[in-house]
Amino acid sequence: MKKRTRLPEPVRNAPMRARARILSLLGEQLIGNDRLAIFELVKNAYDADASHVLVELDGLDDGSPSIVVQDDGEGMSLETITGVWLEPGSDHRQVQRESLERSPKFRRLPLGEKGVGRFAVHKLGNRITLITRRRGEPEYRIDIDWDRLLKRKYLAQARIPVFKHQKPKFFEGAKHGTRIEIGSLKRDKWTRGDVRNVLRLLTSINSPFEDKAAFRTELKVAGHEDWLAGLPSAAELIEGAPWRFEFSFDGHHFSWSYRFRAPAGIKVSGRELSSASDSLLLPTKPGTRNRVVADAEMLKGIGPISGKLVAYDKDPKIRRLIPQISLLTDFLDASSGVRVYRDGIRVFNYGEPEDDWLGLDLRRVNRPTERLSRNIVIGAIDLDLSKSPALREKTNREGFDENDGYRRFHELVLAVISKFETERDLDKDRLKKAVEGAHDAIIIPVEKPLADLRRAIAEAGLEKELLPYVDKVESDYTQVRELMLRSGMAGVNLALVFHEAERGVRSLYEAIRRKQDFASIEIQASSLMRMFEDIAGLLKQKGSGRIAVRETVQTAARLASKRFERHQIKATFSLGDDSEALVLKGSEDLLLGTLSNLIDNSIYWLRVRWPEVADGEAPTRRLHIAITDELGGRSLVVADNGTGFQDDPDVLIRPFFTRRPDGMGLGLYYASVATQLNGGRLEFPDKTDLGLPTELDGALIALVFPDGRVVK
Repeated sequence: MKKRTRLPEPVRNAPMRARARILSLLGEQLIGNDRLAIFELVKNAYDADASHVLVELDGLDDGSPSIVVQDDGEGMSLETITGVWLEPGSDHRQVQRESLERSPKFRRLPLGEKGVGRFAVHKLGNRITLITRRRGEPEYRIDIDWDRLLKRKYLAQARIPVFKHQKPKFFEGAKHGTRIEIGSLKRDKWTRGDVRNVLRLLTSINSPFEDKAAFRTELKVAGHEDWLAGLPSAAELIEGAPWRFEFSFDGHHFSWSYRFRAPAGIKVSGRELSSASDSLLLPTKPGTRNRVVADAEMLKGIGPISGKLVAYDKDPKIRRLIPQISLLTDFLDASSGVRVYRDGIRVFNYGEPEDDWLGLDLRRVNRPTERLSRNIVIGAIDLDLSKSPALREKTNREGFDENDGYRRFHELVLAVISKFETERDLDKDRLKKAVEGAHDAIIIPVEKPLADLRRAIAEAGLEKELLPYVDKVESDYTQVRELMLRSGMAGVNLALVFHEAERGVRSLYEAIRRKQDFASIEIQASSLMRMFEDIAGLLKQKGSGRIAVRETVQTAARLASKRFERHQIKATFSLGDDSEALVLKGSEDLLLGTLSNLIDNSIYWLRVRWPEVADGEAPTRRLHIAITDELGGRSLVVADNGTGFQDDPDVLIRPFFTRRPDGMGLGLYYASVATQLNGGRLEFPDKTDLGLPTELDGALIALVFPDGRVVK
């Protein structure tokens, strides 16, 4: 056993002493800006069981502005003033929260827990007066002059006198609450924009979707009442949104409702649908067995989540049909984004204009027309404070600590938004066609955007890093264009692909021009290159040879065998004997690519329907590939017992449409076009058309080939 080192006797037991200036420093560092400081004081009023908070700005024109925050909460006793409010870092609220001690009137759990919210007053000004009265007790007052207090070397040397008013001055009769007056403001000039931003923040403390009767905020600006006029009603503008989505998830059931209502004057029918017990699909990570359906484990330390979202459209032709368009534009500029609320009170700064906490804008790089961006969505995600201990707010009051609980919460919210996007995409396509007409799409030239992109890359000095991406995109684009014209496929589907590609190039150009960080730029460049590689590979035929379908299926199955084993999928085949062998004229690469896409889709949706089972248990997931003559031609059929399809065939093969949270929406599109290039067609037959085993009750896809493509 190792001997313990004997320590010498200490020469002194030295106390740790805090300098008086630490309070001023903490106020500056922990509270990011003036608006957030006022926001924190209002949250303190919520914790004090207030129903109404009045914020007053005065003296804006005489060079000595002041701020008053007054509430009708429970107020403070002498013991609370001296033992809590004048004790920075007090755990008073944390103890209340952890013991689930709720406020007497509104049964609230405290939002604060670190005892630093009061530093907000030091962020705002140097002179503070606090007047407070608890129900049935005297009214007390304290004054703090920071210039004088900071002349003390140590915090322990500071003495703050507490005065008792013999007769209440502000809380007369049965009134009670707290009033904080802040003078010698550190910001001596307040503009109309500053004041309106304060109002927006104060009104955002409550969800715009909920009744605010239990906790109301009010802002007054002496001498500038007109500054607060003309701000639009959030409830009215939200009600006018074309798309609305509501949800709740408790770990077992994902309940949701969706509504689409076309703007007045457009002949497009509305659509409403809902589910009381759906699966919440999660993004998957290639090569892993991570869950694809959210479950109760995902909510550990988070508790149930619910929320409401509305969305608008960026297309000017659609947006101008919405009433109060100018007010709407201003409203979205200031209030769009997805915010988080706990027990109905906002967690700052999620949803602020500069905060893209969900990465919505970056998600639009690959699918710009289908994804929601921050400036067209308004959302509120609701949490239960008592059930979300894993989500701890940062000391600087700017969101949650980015721990495991936060990462799971982030993933769940993105999964919900993906569901909303999928349903919205169906109606957005109908709306767009109604507004723009049903004419054939025009191929969008990419040469000009590519030239602009090259110039921007040169100006940024990123030729070595980014030009290889651009060269590859341009090369593949040229091949795609030539193949498209030769094959007579210059229709709507490929036009849409080129349109999305052009927007991808433009997005990359804008990222470089705005000098975004290189990691983001590289992600956009590689995503654009991969998209063109997929399209070029789709259309590129290496001659037209003989395809031995049975051997091609066997190759596809061999390539997927490890995945079948990993995901416990029982794959079966009915490919006939040598006398029934199916041989086609066409490209084996295209058929193999088609099968790979169909198998990949089946694996995902099998995992969605059937939960993971322990190693060694009999698999319930089934995949079957067969050759049949029952569909009016020789056909290759892929069937499974997954979730099946819920959309019409023309929607399923539309490029970029997908119900997978992480999908690109090119799998079935690839399968359809590749089958056409091999002389066949992609069909979605009814299960009764084929004599398949009854357990194959999921997706059913057939590649049907006419006699002219079959080699006798």
